[in-house]
This record gives sequence, structure tokens and C-alpha cells, in this order.
Amino acid sequence: MALTIIFILILHLTFANKTELNEKQTLDYNTSRPSLAYPVYTGCLFIFMTLLLGVLVRAVMLWIGMSIPYRVMMFVFGGIAGVCANKFPAFKPYVSICYMEVDLLLIVFLPILIFKTSYSVDAHSFWRSMLQIFLVAVPGALLTAPIVALMASYLIETSWTYSISLLFGIVCSPIDPLEVVGELKTMSKGKYISVLLLGEGLLGDVTVMIEFMAVFGYIAEAITKPSQITLYLLRYGGGGVLLGVLTGKITGTLLSVTYYDELCAVTVTLAGAYIAFYVGEKILYVSGLLGTLLTGILVSKTKSTIASDVELVVAHFWTIAAHAANSLLFTMVGVVIFDKVNDVICVRQVALIFVTYTTVYFSRLMVYSAMTPILRHVGYGMTWQHCMACVWGGLRGMLSLCLALMVLQTPTVSDAGEIFIIQTTGLVILSVLINATSMRKMLKILGLAEISLAKKANMTNCVKRIMMTRDRCISMLKMDKFLADANWDMVQDGTTIKHPYQLQMSGRDEDSDDDTYMGYHYTTCPDCEREIPNEPTKKEFAEMVREANQRVLKALKISYWRQYEHGKISKDGVRVLVQAVEVAADAEDGKINLEQLGTLWKPKTHARWLRRKLVNMITPEAANAQVPRQKWRQHCYRIITNVWFDGFIYLTILCNTPVILYEVAMKSPSKPAWFAIKVLNVFFFTIYVMEMVIKMCALGFRGYFKSHWNKLDFCIIVLATGDLVLDIIDSVSSWDKWSNVNSSFITATKLLRMLRFLRLCKLARVSVPKIMGYIDRMIDVQLAFGYDVGKGFVTGAQEACNLLPQLVDNKDIQDMLNAKLDNDRLAVTRQLGLLQRDRPWTAITVKTKQATTSTLNIMTLDAMQLKEEGFLDEMEYRLLLKAIQDKIQLCRHKGSLVAPSSPETQLRAVSWLQGNERIADFFLEHSEIINYNINDVLISRGDEPKGFYILVSGLLEASYIPPDDALDEAIPNYEFMTDLKFGEPCQDYIVSGNAVGVLGVLTNRPYNYTVRCDSAVQAYYITLAVIQEAFSLAPHPIMGLEASMWREIGIKLSMMVLPSVPAYHGWPYEKLSMRLEHAFVPCLKAFKVFVVNELMEDIVLLDGVCQDMATREVFQPPCYIPRTAHRLIFPKSSQLIVSASCPQTKLLIVPAKDTDELDIMEDEVDDLQCEMIASVSSRCLYHRAARRVSAESRAPAARRVRSKRRRAARRVNYRDSVWGKQQNSSVMITMSEKDVVPKYFKPSAADVTDRSRRETSRARIAEPRNIDSSSNHPPNVSGGASEEEIFNTMLGKVRRSSSTKKN
Repeated sequence: MALTIIFILILHLTFANKTELNEKQTLDYNTSRPSLAYPVYTGCLFIFMTLLLGVLVRAVMLWIGMSIPYRVMMFVFGGIAGVCANKFPAFKPYVSICYMEVDLLLIVFLPILIFKTSYSVDAHSFWRSMLQIFLVAVPGALLTAPIVALMASYLIETSWTYSISLLFGIVCSPIDPLEVVGELKTMSKGKYISVLLLGEGLLGDVTVMIEFMAVFGYIAEAITKPSQITLYLLRYGGGGVLLGVLTGKITGTLLSVTYYDELCAVTVTLAGAYIAFYVGEKILYVSGLLGTLLTGILVSKTKSTIASDVELVVAHFWTIAAHAANSLLFTMVGVVIFDKVNDVICVRQVALIFVTYTTVYFSRLMVYSAMTPILRHVGYGMTWQHCMACVWGGLRGMLSLCLALMVLQTPTVSDAGEIFIIQTTGLVILSVLINATSMRKMLKILGLAEISLAKKANMTNCVKRIMMTRDRCISMLKMDKFLADANWDMVQDGTTIKHPYQLQMSGRDEDSDDDTYMGYHYTTCPDCEREIPNEPTKKEFAEMVREANQRVLKALKISYWRQYEHGKISKDGVRVLVQAVEVAADAEDGKINLEQLGTLWKPKTHARWLRRKLVNMITPEAANAQVPRQKWRQHCYRIITNVWFDGFIYLTILCNTPVILYEVAMKSPSKPAWFAIKVLNVFFFTIYVMEMVIKMCALGFRGYFKSHWNKLDFCIIVLATGDLVLDIIDSVSSWDKWSNVNSSFITATKLLRMLRFLRLCKLARVSVPKIMGYIDRMIDVQLAFGYDVGKGFVTGAQEACNLLPQLVDNKDIQDMLNAKLDNDRLAVTRQLGLLQRDRPWTAITVKTKQATTSTLNIMTLDAMQLKEEGFLDEMEYRLLLKAIQDKIQLCRHKGSLVAPSSPETQLRAVSWLQGNERIADFFLEHSEIINYNINDVLISRGDEPKGFYILVSGLLEASYIPPDDALDEAIPNYEFMTDLKFGEPCQDYIVSGNAVGVLGVLTNRPYNYTVRCDSAVQAYYITLAVIQEAFSLAPHPIMGLEASMWREIGIKLSMMVLPSVPAYHGWPYEKLSMRLEHAFVPCLKAFKVFVVNELMEDIVLLDGVCQDMATREVFQPPCYIPRTAHRLIFPKSSQLIVSASCPQTKLLIVPAKDTDELDIMEDEVDDLQCEMIASVSSRCLYHRAARRVSAESRAPAARRVRSKRRRAARRVNYRDSVWGKQQNSSVMITMSEKDVVPKYFKPSAADVTDRSRRETSRARIAEPRNIDSSSNHPPNVSGGASEEEIFNTMLGKVRRSSSTKKN
């Protein structure tokens, strides 16, 4: 739509200027131009036919693999149309739109091309290379123009003046390296060259435009004096800078407001580009090109403030707009140029094109050669190979052609304009045809196209992984009944890909399978004839380390952006982290500077200094002094510390101030007034002296002078003493101080007395707390931002550690990078823990904001899924999405701090206590908060579990040491693992809100780690006896307390296990966590064989071992149970031989969609579902068959009563197998299944039997059952009577059948 508007604007402006263009018929050029009085549809037809032709040309070029640049082909087609317009007048109406003013052409198309290039440039690399870009763009363009002008004045046209020759040199100076930059980006060593060439093209275009306008104005005699040229350059360039900065800031601000609105985002960038160019060129008469350039660069820095999908839409829009602009611009310019040069071109001009081409590139080589010594030491540095690549990559483009057309349309230089057009057109065509097509070969000759060993090995690993995925996909598709008869040989051939780097090397056969080329060097062992990979050389190893660092930094950057999209980092935080990664990418060691990031986790120095001064100001003097031991001094101390004492002194100062003012103002007071002043001075002086004496007695002589206020009081008293002595002398003698002493001295003395009025500043203590609150607010905002950045850094480092096996295949490099990332993560985690200890509200604010945003993002994904499933139509989805996005925007801009939670709230917020207030109350009643000092040890390695801790405040350090025994049947007793490397020691820090020692309580195994207080710590300590009693209060086998604890541990382990499963490759953290949200860990202590049914989506083995009954494969924890396993043998079964110390098997079961936990573990199951075989029953096979017949006879009634579930075949009672057959009937009857499903099992105090009744029940269970005494059992109890009747019936049938056989 926007492009259509632009094209309509072209037509409107073109035909609106019809009268003005027809008045310029005095020149031969204008008289030969076709009349613009043609229908509008001809211009529309040309525009859209050109776009359609561009599509066909691009499709054919991609199909046949043509190496000629796309812009040259469009220029050629435009030239063909221009020749046809020149030869056939009837064709001219269809190309009439091409004969518009060049100025209008630049206004329409140039902002698109400039803004797109500046918007897509790498901002960090651009600013890092800014000095290099400036040197080759500004001085380089200024030096290139005179060299080309000197050649032009001697070889091309000797009749030209030097100003015209200089104008020709300026027209040949700008570069447009579009095709070369695309080629360089595919090279491993071409990134910085591409940034340098892009920057030179952008800044060089601005320099050329300024030069062109200055020289053009001089030729037109509009600018004749050097001072005018200087002022013009300053105004034109400086005004463009100011305009670009202003427009860029405004556009960036508006872009950040349109976070989710893609239409507004595109419109804002489009308006910013055109406003900057048009206002600069037509209203303010400054460099609109420079304004558009700076606008694009500044907007590119703020594009992170919008959503990723919106930013992608904006980038695609500008790519499409630039492609359409290039297609139209080159075609239209080709029409005009070939229409004119068709009559004036000659063999000499064609020959001179090669001279111009050689001269231009020779001058470019001279400029780079002169600049290389400086370029080598600035920016990214430059070698002679890079210098030659930049020289060869300086293609000429559209700006040169437009400037040549502008010269042609100017009457004073129109004769030279024809030569300008011919030479410039030839230069552009030759540079694109020769340099662009041979750039890859030039890079290979210079050694810049060489692919590193690390890149080869990484690409090889990626290709192998893709091919393995291909094989798995084909094996799965073969099971499809509709695809079973497909030609799988053709599928194999059609999906086999070759190594991409093979196609980039000359002399390499495409079908070659040489692994040496793909990054591996092998040596064949002469004994076993096995191929063993060689160790890389030092140079190769250093290159591999450098490449691995770059890949890790790239993974960190991707992680930061993903966290920002999921609401885990603020937009300013992701900017800081990405900038730190980009700086590290430029460093030699590739390490992020943690010292620079560490300044975010400490308050600013000036803020701390100001706050300390304010604290000292409001602190009473006696607060810093010791209470004296003498009683008389203690009385003085109590006097000065009394609030009324300060009030009395302040009142005295207020009363003394008018007296001093009256004494100073009156030159010669009357005797009564003079006498009253003397009396009052003595009175006030006595009070001040008494204040000083009392304070000295209370605080001591040294303590008194520690206060600056007391020092001021002492100085004023000394000066007042001298004035008082003069008053006494004046009273007892005839000497008059007013006439004998200099009045200025007396006035100064009186004014010094008024300094005592400064003590009233102490009354400003009321406002000091507000000032301190504002400073604290600033510190909290800064530290909250630092905590946000640090948490994002820790998360990114952890994700990068998990990706290291996929990023790097060398074991030594993996270990080195893993150690570096782990050390950085621990250092930042410790700083965050200390920050949370000192200012918990800042950390709570960040965590609350992150939790809110993450939840809203999950809600957004759920709404999207509802739309895909058909529950929401498009309008309903937009309304729901807008409501969620409003909340996200509100959360992102919310700046209020969140107060830390109370210890009781933190305990209730533990995940396995959610929804079970009774257990939380029980823990609060039977635990207490214990204070620990720094370096206190809470848990020691090898200790037996005695309880667990819930950290309330402070920071703990957990150090894990692998157990001495083999980790085959159990996981280590350490619940803070960040990866599955149980055989390696690790370290981590634990902050408030976490529980420590939970896994030890569940497994009753010795601890494999040590927990030390890294700061002062407060924590709840809950003993093992209390925990065991809490287990009995919530005994539900699926949703009880123990099961909930295992569920939390199981989810943490599954988050590390599932990413390695092919079905979960590429799943984000949030999606995987939501996948595990319905998972549960049932109690399986009574089962020998576990049968997997279709209601179980995934199973993860957490602890213990199990075996696949079909394949006899033994699974060790933690691991993923494949979906091909249907029956699992547990250690209680005699088919699986394990050690005596093997723990109970724990499985995390992920149910299928819309399946409840009890649907899987229910006592009544359908025949279509698989059952679980328990070991609780002691019946023989005959009685078990009888129980089955009884259950089948009751199945129809059960279906009628419970119609919501399809049940059949009562096989195993899961509750009975876990809790025992004689569980308290009152509990089982009163607690219905509907009550058990949504919450934990919470029996009341009346329902919980005492120990004696439990012992009695156990004794009854142990008694042998008397089958004949069926009357002792109540008839309504399921089990006994019905089974006996069926047993007797079956026994009678058997006896009758046996007697019948005998007969």
C-alpha cells in the first residue's frame, strides 16, 4: 500500500509539473523530450510493467544462476526501452514518466535507498568503524575528485574548465556497493569489510552531494567567495546533522510507542525517512541526505524496543521498498540515458569509458594506500588484503547517474552533460559487470575467502545432524499407511544434501566426500586400520578457540533477545547486554567485561556520598558520642539530648535576630534603645555561652568540636565576646565606640552575629528525609536495572553452557569455555545475591515484573493456540490479544517498587505447598526462623538428612562434590544441578525463597554437597520428624506432599533431559515448562511391573532403575523413557536384579492432552487401556481370576453410575496398593474422588486415627481371612462376599464338570 502511494505521488508530481517542464523547451534536450500531455494510465502502466518485468528477470536469474547483477539487467532493459523510444515515436507515450526532473527523482527514490541501508547496518560495527569510515569517505572523496578531474581535463575534454572537470570528478566519486556487500556477508572474514564499504557508501554520498552543490553553485555563480563556500558547507552539513539527530530521536521515540502495531511502526519509519529528506532539501536548505542517514542509524538503535515480529515486518517492508525503488530507478534512468546517448555516442567516447574506469579505481587505490597506515591502527584495523578488497568493492551506482542527469538538464553546462552521461553510464556498467562478478575470485586470491577449520567442522556437524533428522523422518513416514508404497530410494536421493562449503571451493568435485575438507584430518592406524582424528595444530587450535568464542557470544546474544521477547529483560537491559557481547566479540579473548557490568550492581559514588552527608546532617550530635560516666556530665548529656533543649535554642535565635537587625540598621540609636540593645545582647550572649558550656561538659572538649555546627557557634561566640567587651567599656567610661571605632568594623561584627541565624538551617531536617527518599529511589531504580541485567546474563550463560556440545565439538575447547562461562555465571550470581540481601525490594521488583510478563506471554501463546484450534475467530482473537498486550505494556512501563514478602509469605509461596494451607500452617507451627552468621555451615557433605531449610534472607553457597560410588541406580543428593554432569564438581549460589535439603529428606541418602552461608542468613528449619508427620497429613499418592516435592525435582531434571530428545529439539524454555506443568510423580512402591498406556505422553526416570520388558534395556536415572517401551519392570520384580541399596523407582509422567492424573492412575481402567500389576495382593491365580470375573460383573453398573468416564474391568485398586487395604474407611468415604482431584488430600483432626487404632488395623490386616465366615463381613463392602460366592459357584462348576467326565 505504501509503495502504491509513492508511485501515485510520482505520477501526481510529474503531471503537476507539466507546465513548468514545457516552458523549458529552449534547449535541444527539452525540445526533443516527449510531451507530457499523455493520459495518466500510461505512467501507471510503465510503473507496474517495470515491476512485473523485475519479477520475471529475478526469477530467471535465480533459475539459471546468472552472476550478472540484477540492477544491470534492469538498466539494460531500460536502455532498450530508451532506444525504442528514440527510434519509434509511437512508443514514447509509454515511457513519458521517465522524463521527470532529476530533483523529483531523488526526492522520491533516494530516501528509500539511504534509509534502508542505514537502518539495516550493524550499529555497533558501524560506530566502531566510524573513524575508518570517515577517513575513507570524506578525505577519500575529496582526494578522488581532483585526481579524476586532472585526468578528465587532459584526456576526456580539453576544453573543459577546471571547475567542470572537478564537477566530473565529483560525479564519479560516490560508491554503491550493494552487490559486493551481499557477497562479503557470506564470507567468514568479510563482515568488517562490508560494514566499512556500507559506511563509506552512506557517508561518501553525503560528502559528494555537499561537494556537488558547492561546485555547482560556483559554476552557476551563486557562490563566488571562499567565505560563502565555507559558510555554505557549515550550514549545509551542520544543519543536516542537527536535522538528522532531531528526526531520528523523534522517530525512535514514536517507534518505541508502537510496540505491537506493525502498521504504525512501518508508517513511522516511512514518514521519518521522507520528512528528514524533504524538510532538509526543500525547506531548511540543509543536507537532507545526511539527515536521512542519521535518522536511519538512530532508528536502527531503537528498533529493539518493538516486538520481534513487528521489527521483522519493518525490515521486510524496507527490503521490498528498496528492491522496487532500484527496479524503477535503474529502468527509468536507463530509458532517459539511452534515449539521449543514442545520437551522440561515438567510438572515442566508448574508448574513454575504459580510461575513466581505470583512472577512478587507480585514484581509489592511491587514496587507500595513503590511508592504510592510519586505518591499520583505528577501528578494526586493516591489512593490505582488506585494503585491496575495499578498493575492488567500490562499485558505482545510481547517485552518479542522477548527478550526471542533473548536469545534463542544466542549461549552462548541458554540452558537458552529454559527455558526463556517457562516461558515468559506462563507469557504472563496467564497475558492476567487472568488479561485482569477480569479487569472490578477488577475495580468494587475497586469502579472505578461506574457510576456517572450525567453520568446516561446525558445518559438518550441522549437516550430519540434519541428515540424521532426515533418516528419522523417513523411518517414521514409512509407517504411514498412505505413504507406505512410496519410492523411498527417490526420497533418499531427493533429500540428500551436500556440504555447502564444497560449492565455494574451486577445483572441488561436488560429489566428493572428502572429510578432510569438511574440517577433519584423519590418520589410519597401521595395526587396526582405523581412522583416528588428528590433533589440530597450534594455529588451528587458536582459530578454533576464536571461532568457538564467536559462536558462544552469538548464542548469548540470541539468548538475550529471546529473554527480552519473553519479558525476562527490559529493553534497556537487553541493549546493555547486547552491547557488552558486541564489545567482547571485538576483543581478542572474546570475554565479556564483567567489571563494566559490575558498576550496575553498585550504587553510584556521588549518590552514596550525598546520602552519607544527609545522614550525618540529620543525625543528632549526641548520637555519635559516648554517654559520660560522671553523673554531673550525665545530667548535661540528658539536657542536650532533650528535644526541648534544641527548641529553646532555636527560639532564642529567632528572638535575637530582630535585635541584631535593628542594631545594624540604626546608625545612632537613642539612649533607651541603646540601653535595651545592650541588655538583650548580654542576655542572649549568656544563653549561648551556657549552651556551649553544657555541650562541652556533656560531649567533652574533643567531642564538642567534632560537629561543624559547634565550630561555627564557637567562632561566633568569640566574635560576640569582643563586641560585648566594647559595649562594657562604652558603658563604664566616656568612650564612645560608635565614634572611635570604625563603623564598618562594628557592622561586620554585628553581621557575624547574624551567622548564628544559620543554625536555623537545622530546621530543614524535615525535608531531608524526603531528599533522602528521592536519592534512595534513584539508587533502587539503578540497582533494579542492574539486577535485571545480571539475571539476564546468568540465564544466558546457563543456556550457552547447555548449548556448548552443539556449538563446539572439541572437548578441550568445550571444557575451557564451560569453565569460563560457569565462573562468570557464579560471579554474577553472587553479586545478585548480595544485592538482594542488601536491598531485597529491588530484586523482588524485578522478579515480580518478570513473573508477570512471563505469565502474560504464556497467556498470549495460549490464546494463539485457541485460535488455531478454532475456539476463537479472528475478531475474538484480536480482542483477547489486545487485552493481554495492554497488560504487557502496563507491566513494561510500571516503575513502582515492590516490597519484599514476609517470611511467612515466602514459606507459603514454596511450590510444593501451593494449595495446601493446612500443611503450610503445620510447618509454621513446628518450625522457627534461625539466624546464621557468615561462613556458618548448614549442610556438610556426607551428613545424614535431618530436615531441610527454607531460606528467608541472605545468600548461601552450595559446593557439590561427586559421590565416591558409581551413579548407576540413583541420582546424587544435590537438587541445584544446572546440567547433567553429575561426575564433575560444581558450585552455585542460593538466594531467598528456595528450599535446601529437600532431596535428602525424600531419598534419605547422605548429602553430596556442602552449604555455607556467604552472608548473614535467616531460614526456617524444619526437622525430619515434622516432615514425616506432614507426609501423613497429606498422603495422597499423586497430589500429596511427598509427591509434590518429587514433582518439583522431577520437573527440574526433565528440563535438562527433554531438550536432548529429538521430539523436543528447539523448544523454548517457556513452552517446555508449560509442557511439564501437568506432569506428576506417583507413588509406585507397591508395583513390580508398570504398564504404559496411551494416556501417558512422556515418562522421565528420576530415581532408581527400571527395565523394558520387551527389549531388556535397563534405564538409569535421569533419563527419558522412549515411547516404544510399553511395560517397565521395577526392582521389586524378580526379573530385574539390582543391588540392595537401589532406591525406589520414581517416574515423572507427562499425561496426554486433556487427561487428568487420576484418569491414568485410577483404580478402574478400561480394557483398551493397559493396567498396572501390583504386588499388594497375595491371591493365587485362581482367586485373582475370580476377582476379575467379579469386577467384570460390576462394570455395567459402574458405567451407569459414573457416565463421565468409561470404566471397565476392576483390576487393581491404586489407592489400596499404596495406602493399604484397611485405610480408615471414614476418610475414604467422606473424601470423594471429585474432592481429591482439584486439591491435596487433607484429612481433619477427627479423621486422623491415633496410633493405637492404626496398630489395631494393621493387626486385623495381618490375620488370616476365613472364607467360610462370610457373615462377618458387611454385605455392602466391596470385595469379600461377592468373591466368595463366585469362588463357591466356580468350585461347584468344576466339581460337576469333573464328575460328568468320570461318568
